[in-house]
Amino acid sequence: MNIHKVLQSSAIALTAMTVSCFNMPAMTVTQILADENTNTSYETTSLDTHATAIDITVNSISGSSTDDITAAVTDGSYDTTTGISKDDCISIKSDEPMYGVYILWGSETGNYTLSYESIQSSGNSDNNSSNNNNSNNNDSHIIQCGAYGYLHDYIPIDEGTTSVTIRTSYDCEVSDIYAYSAGTLPSSVQVWQPPCDDDTDILVFSTHADDEILFLGGVLANYGGEQGLNVQVAYMCNFFLTEPVRQHEELDGLWECGITHYPVKGDFMDLYSLDLDTALTQYDYDDIVSYATSVIRRFRPLVCVSQDFNGEYGHGNHRIYAKAVSDAVNNSSDASFNSDSASTYGTWDVPKTYYHLYNENTLTLDVDSPLERFGGRTTVDVLKTAFQKHVSQISYSFNVMDNGYAKTYWGNFDMRAFGLYRTTVGYDTSNDMMENVTTLHSEREAKREEARIQAEKEKEAQLAATTSDNNDEDEEASSDNTSQTPDIKQLAITLAAILIIGVVIGGQAYRTRNLYKKKYNENKDEFNKDNN
Repeated sequence: MNIHKVLQSSAIALTAMTVSCFNMPAMTVTQILADENTNTSYETTSLDTHATAIDITVNSISGSSTDDITAAVTDGSYDTTTGISKDDCISIKSDEPMYGVYILWGSETGNYTLSYESIQSSGNSDNNSSNNNNSNNNDSHIIQCGAYGYLHDYIPIDEGTTSVTIRTSYDCEVSDIYAYSAGTLPSSVQVWQPPCDDDTDILVFSTHADDEILFLGGVLANYGGEQGLNVQVAYMCNFFLTEPVRQHEELDGLWECGITHYPVKGDFMDLYSLDLDTALTQYDYDDIVSYATSVIRRFRPLVCVSQDFNGEYGHGNHRIYAKAVSDAVNNSSDASFNSDSASTYGTWDVPKTYYHLYNENTLTLDVDSPLERFGGRTTVDVLKTAFQKHVSQISYSFNVMDNGYAKTYWGNFDMRAFGLYRTTVGYDTSNDMMENVTTLHSEREAKREEARIQAEKEKEAQLAATTSDNNDEDEEASSDNTSQTPDIKQLAITLAAILIIGVVIGGQAYRTRNLYKKKYNENKDEFNKDNN
């Protein structure tokens, strides 16, 4: 126990007795005790604690109307969505503290706000009140969300709250909403990182959501999940234009493979064909080339990986995208080729480009060795689980086989087989896509580490400045408290002085009384003598 607090408490108790005897106001003591014993209702949870989903009530609020949508947004189904108007807001409430909210949007999303009041004041919050007033309340917070358009978006709430309000400036749909307690999140919660931009190790070109698992999954699991390289996926087709549920399946599959950088996609509808000529009539080929070129220049990959020139089983979309990627990698270093993206991102000459099933300079991915980051599972194990996320495609006989082949309605295709289509750094002598670019990778890693260290230094400096300010405030508060709280020695001296003064006053009063009594008796005797 802190001896200072013992002495301070003793002083307070002595003061209480003293002020009680002298009829001093009780508020002074009460206030001192209140100041000394202030605490928080909720303690920070240990980092070893596992976060769990907690029960929530979700309402859609439109003006004075409130609609309970809890059942619809907690059913765990991508097939059900709830529409939210741009003039409405979503209210999320819970009995126990929420330290994070996980939103699975049902439509493409943009910027939105998440507002809440921290635990100490959330009991007094009013979900219908304007968030514009929150800037005047230290317990109110507004988080700006949606900058990267994450369809699956986790928002941490460090202070904890029991009431959250979400507002958008556009009409949208919500599939599911979950809230979590403090602690380490379940692995199923997707906490996405922004796209890699100009720091990409491997750029994977996938035509559809599921092709990246069936035909290119070995690259994802081995290089992205196991080795932790910056692997970026760029899709051709946008399934919000046709089958929105596949956008969810896409993210679930990538996350299962250990990919954490959010994918990008073109604005092309999925139009089925079984040959390149038909596909060329369905799409503007130059637009696809322009898109492929822009992502190469934006992400500046060390390695590009594409699907088969023949479209695996002949799919026209696979073929047109593979053809467009070849034109892009062969011309992305030329500023006059698709000059708009060159002006935006600059030019880039991709060091190495691989194609699935390309029969020159071949490479066979290892899909049978246990992967440390996946708990000893093999690449095949990981990809089989990942493809199960693509529920809509399993019914079409697609699947991942134990032997490392992709099963399709038109035949089975080796997902391990790739060939080096183009290189500026020499041909492979080992079974590694990163061969001959490791120096470039190391240089990037060194720059990343330098940036990380610099960021940590800046953070530490900022924290030190904040701590210094807080210490100054604490010293001032301590000084104020010291001046307001009586010292024990001073109390003793004061009490002694009071007692001495009391004795002196009492003695003086006693002597005065005796003098008055003596004088009275003398006057009385003289009066009696005169009368006799």
